[in-house]
Amino acid sequence: MAGSAEVVRALRNALARADAELRRAERTAEIAERHEQQLLTDPPPLQEFHLRMATTHRQVERQHRAAAAMHATHANRLRASAEAGGQHHPLPRFMASVAEVANADGAAVTLFGPGMVETLTVVSDRATKAAQDLEFALGEGPARDTVAGRRPVLAVGIRLRRRWPNYGPAVERLGIHSIAAVPVGPAREPLGALTLFGPHHHEDFENLRLLGGTVAAMLVPDEESDGPEECLSQGPLLAEADHRAVVHQAAGMLSVQISCTVSDALALIRARAFADDISIESIAADIVGHRLRLA
Repeated sequence: MAGSAEVVRALRNALARADAELRRAERTAEIAERHEQQLLTDPPPLQEFHLRMATTHRQVERQHRAAAAMHATHANRLRASAEAGGQHHPLPRFMASVAEVANADGAAVTLFGPGMVETLTVVSDRATKAAQDLEFALGEGPARDTVAGRRPVLAVGIRLRRRWPNYGPAVERLGIHSIAAVPVGPAREPLGALTLFGPHHHEDFENLRLLGGTVAAMLVPDEESDGPEECLSQGPLLAEADHRAVVHQAAGMLSVQISCTVSDALALIRARAFADDISIESIAADIVGHRLRLA
């Protein structure tokens, strides 16, 4: 639960981060403008260089402005929570502000390790957490597809069930009827995905890619501290991350018990969770607590 001092500190940090991102956007815009001016006056051999630099800096500027909007929205949510007497309730989640800026009902960031094993997830709300748990348990879904294909993924209505025979009907039962996802990280080797649940503008892929790049930048520790000392290098996305530690611990234990690979052990845990219709974390906790053996 959040105390009043924690709310005030979180609000101060959110405002500082929003201000820092705006200042970075302004500095980047100045660089882009200089290249745009030189594009008009320099000889042709240099024009391609200036065009490339201007385009790159305008893209970075848009990412900084998107990040500023996310932090400002988060600050507004924190302020509203405090004014409503929410000091004794959990702080609003930053990912909820990402979803709002993205004009979606929910949002999630998922990172993968070798073998497409999920290593981290950050979600905006309970429904999004349930959807991410389903993708993790079933081994199919939008985050996996957008990373494997290195391109945006969109599924609406009946296409949810057609594309993902198990995952699609399951998320529909959660009230989710449209999903969009985009890779996060380098284009050739994406690290993960940004998934939007209930996006209000289904095919705005340009904005979706922009948000994916913004999120990717937020996952890198902020070495350039423009804010007060409370504005730590670990941003709000990483602070809210679920590393699925108990699941990976259970997979490691099971792999030793039955002499199989960790990936195979994880598949067994997934299958048991699906068969019993309970969360994969519950199965993992029972394995770690020696209350369940799958051997």
